[in-house]
Amino acid sequence: MAPQSASAAVPSHTAASGQAATAAASTGSSPAGAAGPDGSRRLGLLLGPQGQLSGDGQLRELIQEQRERKGAEAAIWYLPPALVRQLGLGTAEEEAVASADAATLTWLQLRFGGAVRPCNLRPEDLAQQAAALPPAAPLAGVGLRG
Repeated sequence: MAPQSASAAVPSHTAASGQAATAAASTGSSPAGAAGPDGSRRLGLLLGPQGQLSGDGQLRELIQEQRERKGAEAAIWYLPPALVRQLGLGTAEEEAVASADAATLTWLQLRFGGAVRPCNLRPEDLAQQAAALPPAAPLAGVGLRG
């Protein structure tokens, strides 16, 4: 297997940050989800400040449910800030969700905010580098008053 490199992901900056999630499926000249010559695939990327997408645990539950229901066919990945930066998709203060399903990204954008844009990523690389679930929700501070 070839070594991993930042060139494995080729971000596309053709969509403006505030465009609707339907832009995630828009590909210009190639069909949505089409594989590129390097094995990359056109995916949608929802990008937001660290904690905006994963802070309350709902993103973790959604990804977990999709993976349980669809198994290996679940094309959704959480990219923590370090990976977002490593792949050149944003800054170290941003987290992201990559998915082939524009409807999922639209729902996530409506729920959490953030910006959706198309990008080219290799699903094989995401399966290795972004397979972990987002962090669990912090425990609520519940206590007894005496």
